[in-house]
Amino acid sequence: MSKIKALLLSLALLTSTSAFAYYNFIGEVPLPGGTQASHQLQQDTIFSVGAYGLRIATKDCFTVAITNTEVSKPRVGNTWEEIWTLKVCEREGRLPIEFTDDGAGGGSFALDYMNIKWRTVGNK
Repeated sequence: MSKIKALLLSLALLTSTSAFAYYNFIGEVPLPGGTQASHQLQQDTIFSVGAYGLRIATKDCFTVAITNTEVSKPRVGNTWEEIWTLKVCEREGRLPIEFTDDGAGGGSFALDYMNIKWRTVGNK
């Protein structure tokens, strides 16, 4: 019985790993644009942004990229808001993100998925 479970688990891991290997997520730090997030906070944030992009990607498209960052509400104390531009296939979206700096190079973020604005831009 345990050999069967191990085999099923191995197949599940292999299947999920190969599905993600086809996608090319471009999000090296430092990100382009005018982000005020530290390198650590950028790295912490890009995983969630990339995972959101993969949910929107189509089966014939393999690229998700953060193409721009800009401050949308200036820093007040240790909190500010930015718009990160995400390119997924032939669509480009502007994703609002609220950041809070912890003063030690890290911090927290909140992605506002409900207010992302998408447009068609062409070029996969």
